[in-house]
Amino acid sequence: MRAVHTQIAFWAMLNRATLASEVGGSAIPPPTGPYAVGVRKFEIDYVNTEDPVAPGNVSTSFLATAFYPTSARYGNIAEPYLDPAVAALWETTYNLSAGDLASLTSTLARNAPALDNISFPTLVFGPGGAGPPTEVFTIILSDLASHGYTVFGLDHPYEQPFVRFPNGTGIYGLPVISVGFTPEFVTALHNIRVNETIAFINNIPDISRELGSSVNTTHIGTFGTSLGGSAALGALLKDPRIKSGINVDGTFWGDLRANDSSVDAARPVFLFGNTGHFGSNRSDITWATFPAAQTGWWRQLNVNGSFHHDFSDRTFWKEVFGIQQSTLGPINGYRMINITRTFIRAFFDYTLLGKPQSIFDGSSDAWPEIIYSGGGNGSESTNV
Repeated sequence: MRAVHTQIAFWAMLNRATLASEVGGSAIPPPTGPYAVGVRKFEIDYVNTEDPVAPGNVSTSFLATAFYPTSARYGNIAEPYLDPAVAALWETTYNLSAGDLASLTSTLARNAPALDNISFPTLVFGPGGAGPPTEVFTIILSDLASHGYTVFGLDHPYEQPFVRFPNGTGIYGLPVISVGFTPEFVTALHNIRVNETIAFINNIPDISRELGSSVNTTHIGTFGTSLGGSAALGALLKDPRIKSGINVDGTFWGDLRANDSSVDAARPVFLFGNTGHFGSNRSDITWATFPAAQTGWWRQLNVNGSFHHDFSDRTFWKEVFGIQQSTLGPINGYRMINITRTFIRAFFDYTLLGKPQSIFDGSSDAWPEIIYSGGGNGSESTNV
């Protein structure tokens, strides 16, 4: 793994006058937990000689962004939360004015010292295929960290439309709006994501030394959105160190498409998505075949009124900037943030910390948007 000390120098080089002009914008919803949150980037060495998106089909590393509990004396300065290049790409995509997304701020403490607490469970996150990158999921990832989780988001360079490494190097990848991918291409990206997740877990001892904190290796969960959600459960099937996982609104790819017992995780899994994944009008049959193979605890919950991109920070952007797009649903963005934060954390609180969670027991007046589409507790299961 490569050293990360150059990141501090890079961010110090950013034009502070520009930052000062940008911080007058809206703040993203702050984390709700008792801990302040630090954020830091790591470059993980990993050679892949069959990478369909890298120059010459060879990639040599991937990016990991850590969100972690830190001391309350850090994280009191508002700064733009998106890299300027990421902000510019999605401003163009959504026909926003230059600087709109760049003006959004957070008080996450960049490169702050991590609290050294081995009891904090470790979560590994994967964003959607071809973007957006991890930082566009800051609202959920930072919230988990504020409640005592060490969270790492993994970005594959040349696939994500843009990533910036700790030394300041920026890499552009696939277009923001990418269409026409073949199943073979998507499967190749999926398998890369699975392997990088496992490689990341192998690197945790080195990351602990760089972070100056004992990163937990006995209580590990994986989750992700879209392609990242499938890869999260793909890694779980291959690596027994992963105790539980969530697929957030992602079609299953690769080996997970098998309609047999080979996809039985035999560990807790949670399928959390929009309403296109259940019922007679479902658009994704893989959310029927995968649950049918599970012999362990599992749940499938669908959020009425949500569409694919509502499971990212873009559900907040639509409220601030009035973005209207077919992949953003009618559900109120602030409500969606509350739902996503609550149910994802509840799953990991239950499966990694052993805290009972009644919200998985069935419908309730508190969560009228949630459709309980299926589930099992290890012996009996139902699937709609």
